[in-house]
Formats: sequence, C-alpha cells, structure tokens
Amino acid sequence: MKLILADIDGVLTDGRVTIDIHGNETKSICYRDLDAIGIGRRNNYDFAFVTGEDTEMVQFIAKRFNVEQVYAGAKDKLAAMKTISKKLGITVCDLLYIGDSDRDAPALEAVGIGIAPRDASAGAKNAANFITETNGGYGVLLEIVNNLISGKLKY
Repeated sequence: MKLILADIDGVLTDGRVTIDIHGNETKSICYRDLDAIGIGRRNNYDFAFVTGEDTEMVQFIAKRFNVEQVYAGAKDKLAAMKTISKKLGITVCDLLYIGDSDRDAPALEAVGIGIAPRDASAGAKNAANFITETNGGYGVLLEIVNNLISGKLKY
C-alpha cells in the first residue's frame, strides 16, 4: 500500500477560514475528496494528513475522512516527512506529498512526488513535480487519485 500525504488547509480546504463574532472558526471541505479516499483505498493507497495546525478541527476532519495518521502541529513539513519515512522504513524520496504554501516547498522538493494545487503559492508550485488542474478545496485529492489510477501520475 502506498501512502498519500496531504496538507489540510489549501489542499482539502480552499485555505480560507470564516470566523464569527464569538471567535468560532469554520472551513469548507470538498466531499469529492472524501470520495477520493474511498477510491484510493480500494486501489491500494492509504492517506495521512500533515498540517501545521493542531486544532479540534484538524481532528474532526481526520475523523470525518477516516484518516488515522495525522501529523498535526507540523510547522516544519520537511522534518515531518523525515519522521514519517523513518517510521515506515523508507526514504523521503519514496513519499508523495501534496502542499500549497511556501512552508511546504522544502518538503515538496524533497519527496519523490511533490504536488501543488493550481492556486498554490509560487514557492510551492516551483518546488512541485506536478501541479493540479484543480484549486485547493475543490477536489484536489480526487484529481490526484484519478491520475494515479489512470497512470497519468506514476507513484
């Protein structure tokens, strides 16, 4: 089984947050990405989230997407990739990671397959091997899973 690692904000969400007058935050996720996890698992892929955030919302999204491996509070994404690869007994070059921001760029450069959404930062897109046709929060994960299954993207 191959592991697909994804940031949450800017990949599964559009990177925006709505804050009400009480300080409560809400984010939108795309149900097509929820479908992508089921499709991916049926095709021998597993999923993990690597995010700089460490909030109840991160845990809720992981639970909703049925993703057990969550690396929350990972401000240094490259360090997270090294930890994950060591845990799996593989090299960082054996990983696929989806990230959208300049903070993700070092990890996107280091992994075997670095993917950035179409609306990612310039730094993330320059570091990535592949840029999706889809914006973050609008089915990026589904596009990637479909490309992996069809062979358009090799992992």
